Amino acid sequence: MELRNRRELIVNKQVFKNRKVIWSLLLLFLVVTGSCFFLLLKPSQKPKELEYLMRTAREKSDFQLFGDKNQYVLAPNNKGSFFVSKKYAITDEYKTFIVEDEKKIHEIPHLQMEGEYWNLILYNLDEEGLPERKIDLFQAVRNYNPKGIPTSLIGSYYVEDTHYFRLTIVDLSDEENRIYKDVYLNLETEEVVDLPKDTRFGRNSDISDIARTTNYNKVLHPKGYIVPSNEIVITRLEGQVPDPNINLYSLYPDLEDKLINQNWALYIRPDKVTPDEWFDTLLHWFAPKGEDILTVYGRNDDGKASDVQIHNSQEANAWLEKHPALRNVDYYRADGSDKE
Repeated sequence: MELRNRRELIVNKQVFKNRKVIWSLLLLFLVVTGSCFFLLLKPSQKPKELEYLMRTAREKSDFQLFGDKNQYVLAPNNKGSFFVSKKYAITDEYKTFIVEDEKKIHEIPHLQMEGEYWNLILYNLDEEGLPERKIDLFQAVRNYNPKGIPTSLIGSYYVEDTHYFRLTIVDLSDEENRIYKDVYLNLETEEVVDLPKDTRFGRNSDISDIARTTNYNKVLHPKGYIVPSNEIVITRLEGQVPDPNINLYSLYPDLEDKLINQNWALYIRPDKVTPDEWFDTLLHWFAPKGEDILTVYGRNDDGKASDVQIHNSQEANAWLEKHPALRNVDYYRADGSDKE
């Protein structure tokens, strides 16, 4: 009898234990099921959309060619990047997302994401209708370095007859140690290349080299103009009013409003105008209305103005022969340094 009671007690305990396990499992099931049901009923939150920077390319209607050889280009300064070279008017279009570092308050470079683009737009100034060609900068840089992206545009460089466009890119192979460098995009082959450090370049601004023989910059700056290289631009300094009393506006009356009031710039195509022609043209354009030439003086070897007036490019070249020290920069290197 006592043995049977013990057996019944053991069985009852086992049954109770099993029921406890079953109830625990049932409760766990209800909790999990309820949680899933609650999550399904809860409105889903959309992932945060990335902010982005975007620029549309300039259209053909945004600039004008003029001159007997179409040697001048007129364009507004407030519509993004714009470069005038021997053959092309160059602008760009892009859409890039702003990716921020969670640990630091700044934007971080990143490989191209879906929906991003950056194209260089080339308008051929030599052909009727100014045909357009696009170069995919992300793709061009990726062909050069799969982990590289473009970061900024610099400008045109020439090696003999080959036209390069200089870019700054960043190598993201090691995101903790990003490497920035300048490379050269061949505008005909669309290939990004490195060039030897001693490469001799031509640049659009080389056309103004003769001007360094005179005190041109000292004379033009008070008039409210940046010293011309291959473009004429107003300085836009606070309180400074550009001088409208110059021959340029007598020859081209519509330019006065565009350059002074509408913030346009006038560019020259360096293959259509020689350095001597440009020097002589500027002497006349910036002279007071009705006068033949602007008064400028030859610079001494120390850079200070002499008392010898320079009347034309022939005198400027002769002065340069007598003062070779004024040739302080005679070519540009691939690494961006200048040769003295």
